[in-house]
Amino acid sequence: MAIKEVVKFKAETRNLIDISLLATCFTAFAFLASSSPEILSNNLFLTFQLVFAIPLFMNNLFCRIKQVYKNPKQKWNEVGSVSFTLAFGFFINFIGLLLALFVPISVILMFFFLNIFLTIIRFSVQVYYEPSKLKKGIFREILHLLMVIFLGILPALKVY
Repeated sequence: MAIKEVVKFKAETRNLIDISLLATCFTAFAFLASSSPEILSNNLFLTFQLVFAIPLFMNNLFCRIKQVYKNPKQKWNEVGSVSFTLAFGFFINFIGLLLALFVPISVILMFFFLNIFLTIIRFSVQVYYEPSKLKKGIFREILHLLMVIFLGILPALKVY
């Protein structure tokens, strides 16, 4: 497979994931807005994270498309990766904060800490097999972890 075909295949695969996550965000928003709008209006951290995830997932999709057809491909990849990191962090926090409305805090903390643990494991495995990814990926992984702590765990604990 030529390099261009590999890049195109990776972009298409990532787009399928992003489209699925974007569809999940839209569905969650539509469901909550129609069945329980008070959840959105009474929980600003939950609402803003869902609302921010949607355009960030869309931006990532557009970056992946541009990555296939435009140069420099690396810049489109970087912008898309940061957009995805932010969108995914907001999405994880949205799920955790939504859970916080219905289940005990111990379950929410397990959800968030499992997400943190899996992020660290995933990044460690990636760096083990591709040490060059450490320098590029550490910012995104730290950003994700900080988002989960400050925009997920602390609001779930009602610190603010």
